[in-house]
Amino acid sequence: MNEETQEFLIVGENGKEQKCRVVFTFDADEKSYVLFSLIDEEGNEIPGDISAMTFDYDDNNGEMTNLQPVETDAEWEMINEVVLTLLDEFEEEPQLFTITDEDGADQVCEVIHTFSSEQFGKSYVLYVLATDEPIEERDIFASQYVSGNDGTIDELLPIETDEEWAFVEDVLNEL
Repeated sequence: MNEETQEFLIVGENGKEQKCRVVFTFDADEKSYVLFSLIDEEGNEIPGDISAMTFDYDDNNGEMTNLQPVETDAEWEMINEVVLTLLDEFEEEPQLFTITDEDGADQVCEVIHTFSSEQFGKSYVLYVLATDEPIEERDIFASQYVSGNDGTIDELLPIETDEEWAFVEDVLNEL
């Protein structure tokens, strides 16, 4: 493992080496685990899932050795719980904004993700209605938006073309 950038190599199913970047390491049930993302040739993280493996520490240099796949569903469930706990700890206060629905009633919304497109020259927001329901159970909405001076959402605008919708759906699927 490269300590400065916290990257390491694994051999993929196709037999080729794959560069990986450490997201987080932790110990549980007398094993050490590494959560990692895949890295492309230019050193950028490949969008998609974060994966996990077990490993041993090399006491001589402190590096990871003997990387092995996670073996059981129980381990994957424990890893998922660790990830969810970490996300809860690092979760920022939600960014909220208010819209007026067709009936003239104000609805408070919570931003899930904002992103821009150089191709379309626009900024987009994915959002849900702010309720007590788990976020997974709420409908996700998308709009283009105009940003205020402080970076908040100043104005929502409709997404105008099928090409823009395809772009937004691709971003949503990556999340």
